[in-house]
Amino acid sequence: MTYHYNFNNTLAIWTAFGGRGSIILPIPVLSWSKKYYNDFGYTQYGSEKQIDVYDNGLAQIAVYYAKTPYMSYYNQSTEQWTVVSVPWWSYGQPYILWAGEGVFLACIVGMANIIASFDGITWYNAGYCEGAKNDMICGAYDPSTECGVVSWWYYKSPLYYSYDSLEERTAWILVGADGVSVPAFRYLTAHKGYFVGIVSNSKEIARASSSSPGSWSTTIQEDLNETTYMNIRSINGKLFVMKYNYISDKYHVKLCMLNDSATEVIETNLYNVGGLADNNIHNPNNIIWMADWGKYALFAEEMLYVSADGLYWEGVEQPGLSVIGSDNLDGAIYVPGDGFYIKATGYVFYAPY
Repeated sequence: MTYHYNFNNTLAIWTAFGGRGSIILPIPVLSWSKKYYNDFGYTQYGSEKQIDVYDNGLAQIAVYYAKTPYMSYYNQSTEQWTVVSVPWWSYGQPYILWAGEGVFLACIVGMANIIASFDGITWYNAGYCEGAKNDMICGAYDPSTECGVVSWWYYKSPLYYSYDSLEERTAWILVGADGVSVPAFRYLTAHKGYFVGIVSNSKEIARASSSSPGSWSTTIQEDLNETTYMNIRSINGKLFVMKYNYISDKYHVKLCMLNDSATEVIETNLYNVGGLADNNIHNPNNIIWMADWGKYALFAEEMLYVSADGLYWEGVEQPGLSVIGSDNLDGAIYVPGDGFYIKATGYVFYAPY
């Protein structure tokens, strides 16, 4: 399938509810206004306007979708976006492979080095993947074992891993060089001592212990209904995934959860029928954990949903939160003290608390 990039680049959500009390219901209704790439500290490069925002739980960065030697990070003291020079990016376009657990893993498109950062300001050469022949696709990091993994789009070298310091340039270990024993992955996440991923055919899910990342087992097999999976994410101890089936020229898309061993898919009450670029789809990338509420929040077209357990969701319409055309919602990030930001291609929506 070719839908990966449709869901990878188009939205970041920031919320101002942190530290503002314990209001849970009714769900707030917000007003929205636009913000642009320059609000993140960038000047325009060519015709490119798109910004991707990532949160590793401790720090936040905004990546300009163009070749620039800069990185914008969220300064929590000043509550402003600040651009810093990152010499690595002068070699090419940065691509963020993983943001979570206090770690950013990235690569430069077309290069075999892995770049890592903890604060989004200082970036280290965390290692290299010897013999890698194609671009990195995804990655994950488990702090409990200090293990990182990355998957490459090349059938004879699908996965590399390392237990070494992310500040040291060491060779990451290749596993699956036979092209059979380890699958190539389209999405990866870390969850409770496991790495869990959606394999390259998007029809199966596999896992490995982060203590032995070279040994993978398929936990969800391809089914007769040709169920397709995408956007797997571990959020506050819950493992979310999106699945869909193509029926009568329409995509039937459901938000689901996996059990901790990733052996069972459990459907939530959120369901959409339409196209894959429909902003009403309940995408796991649009879920954030609201610590002060003790609830999850999820954004879709003109809707804000909340859930205590991740399975049953209640929603309230959000007039003005409207993204049209090819700009579909994607990505959810939480920063105490800031406002809501909804990013679509070329612009950002903002709604203060």
